[in-house]
Amino acid sequence: MIDLRSDTVTKPSNEMRKIMFEATVGDDVYGEDPSVNELEAYAASLFGKEAALFVTSGTQGNQAAILVHTKPGQEIIVDNEAHVFLYEAAAASAFAGVQTRSLENEKGKMEIDKLEAAIRGVDIHFPETGLIWLENTHNRSGGSVLPLSYMREVYELANQYGIPLHIDGARIFNAAVASNASVKEFAACADSIQFCLSKGLGAPVGSMLVGDKNFIECSTKKA
Repeated sequence: MIDLRSDTVTKPSNEMRKIMFEATVGDDVYGEDPSVNELEAYAASLFGKEAALFVTSGTQGNQAAILVHTKPGQEIIVDNEAHVFLYEAAAASAFAGVQTRSLENEKGKMEIDKLEAAIRGVDIHFPETGLIWLENTHNRSGGSVLPLSYMREVYELANQYGIPLHIDGARIFNAAVASNASVKEFAACADSIQFCLSKGLGAPVGSMLVGDKNFIECSTKKA
């Protein structure tokens, strides 16, 4: 029987289990785990970013990104069905001290004009807009893919206002295959991106967070 409840319901193959058993390991604090080092270097190269960090889950990767990109009292613009808004136990407010501003979406896409209107102006009564958030593929929309053209438009807007953009790319490889594009092209539309190893890939645990070197160094302290 094939279990289709979720793409997280996967198990390592016998070959994967053998590789895990035989893997060379070391102390991660001292950067002496060659398996993790190789994985992080490969992920960074694959996504066209300077560095990567192995974390235990997508939620941990997402929350580390928020902690690095924002400061307490700021606001994150998200769509109203984003994983970070619905399923991460209000961790953004609990850990980073930021609030979410949720916008209506159409298959994961927030309208560009409404997105721009949601960016806060200068007013002592308002929180600063600290981060713009996209999810691709979009879980609550049945795995809908945000097109590269849309992502580039949002990233251009974010750059215009000097606001970082993060992609919750838990299933970004699905988006890449559906778009006949590389994950590097999607990563080029953001300052940071998180993707899961446990969704459809058979890994028992783990996600990767990728970005520039300074971002990852800061994430290592926050994760």
